[in-house]
Amino acid sequence: MVLRHHVKGYENFFEFMKKFQADQSVYVIYTGTKLPNGDSWCSDCVEAKPFIERGFKKAPENVHLVEVEVGDRPYWKNLNCPFRTNPTTKLRVLPTVAKWGTQKRLEGDQCMDLDLIDMLLNDDD
Repeated sequence: MVLRHHVKGYENFFEFMKKFQADQSVYVIYTGTKLPNGDSWCSDCVEAKPFIERGFKKAPENVHLVEVEVGDRPYWKNLNCPFRTNPTTKLRVLPTVAKWGTQKRLEGDQCMDLDLIDMLLNDDD
């Protein structure tokens, strides 16, 4: 079963991630902040969400899935956005799904490919 978590903002995200041990399988979905209707302002994130959900239904036991809202559109579009500039996250596009602590990630349209999601979840380090 996937253990789901939800975090908003840069500082909250990095504080939250400290609780995980190095040997835990942790995946992070980076998405735009949600609007009042519950969808992200990022249309690509909204489009990719059902694929990501379907892909993670086949995830191995006890996988952690952390959804982090990176901020509103102006915050994200700023080239100095800390999610972009931090060497740990190095985000270029939304959505991004990454295996925490590795360089393994899916970006943009790759998040809508169930085979790639499966490979991300089941590829041994």
